[in-house]
Amino acid sequence: MKTLHKLLAHFTALSMLVCSCGKQSEKLSANDIASTATTLATNPDKVVIGYVPGWADVNAVTDAIDFNIVTHINLAFFAASSSGAVMSNGQPLYSDFGASQINYVVSKAHAKGRKVLASLGGGNPDPNAGNMAVLFRAANRSTFINNLAAFVTYFNLDGIDVDVEGDVLSTIKSEQNYAPFIAALRNKINPMGKLVTCATAAYDDGMIPSSAYAYLDFINIMSYDNGWGGTGNHSTYDAAVTHIQKFINSGAPASKLVLGVPFYGYKPTVGTGEISFSELLAKYGTAAAYVDEYDGYKYNGITTIESKTTYAAQHIKGVMIWELSQDVQGTYSLLQAVGRKINTPAN
Repeated sequence: MKTLHKLLAHFTALSMLVCSCGKQSEKLSANDIASTATTLATNPDKVVIGYVPGWADVNAVTDAIDFNIVTHINLAFFAASSSGAVMSNGQPLYSDFGASQINYVVSKAHAKGRKVLASLGGGNPDPNAGNMAVLFRAANRSTFINNLAAFVTYFNLDGIDVDVEGDVLSTIKSEQNYAPFIAALRNKINPMGKLVTCATAAYDDGMIPSSAYAYLDFINIMSYDNGWGGTGNHSTYDAAVTHIQKFINSGAPASKLVLGVPFYGYKPTVGTGEISFSELLAKYGTAAAYVDEYDGYKYNGITTIESKTTYAAQHIKGVMIWELSQDVQGTYSLLQAVGRKINTPAN
């Protein structure tokens, strides 16, 4: 789990570093300087999807979002009870979000013409919640989906993002319940004007079944946390290109694919010593901003984020970010790096 309190704790120090590091600012070209001085706006044909976690300072993170760039917010995460209930007395069940936080994000995003989705599950679902694999079964599916429809209506959300992973996903796939659930969810909420999206890994066991592609608006590829337990970079440019091609080869339309990029890294191995991009810059200054490795930490710096975004802009629907509380504002913002490249025309 990632938290925002470290970001806030380091903000003052980081601001001083950005202001005082003259040599690093020399890395900005004239074009970069011009880009940061103008308003970046994502082309309507592309998407930039940013996750906002409920364990962060949600209002502060939302206030910092550049909605000229971000087109969709996925609120992470929500779960249901064993009976399929997702809220009680106007409050979500099994979520770090309260009703007031959801309403705050929705109000801010809708004022900018942007969309907000509730993301189900996550990599570490609440152990007290109902088993998602059981809720996906035919006997429970309709009740669960009806409750989700009521939930998105109550909070004026724009859809549901399905992020089931690990053993839960394996069970759902083995029982052949993933595509039927996604199809039924789409049939319920799409006529209401709501989206159905998913998050999926790119390794075989972690991929959603191709039979679900037709029922999804966006397929967010989690092209990070690769090589778990190893010492390499968990999210390289080459891996991103390979993962995109893997989904295309499996029949996924490029127009639905969204490349997930990380705003965090690890040291010494993938899965240990996690650090956000904001913490890296607070700790080491802006010398760590453009590279992908610093003092043993391996992550995505500005250059790689720009390169990945350029590729995504030219070949697929856009970029997804895990997650927005890990960024900094200003010149060294990774979100701004995305914004500079998301409209790159195809070669």
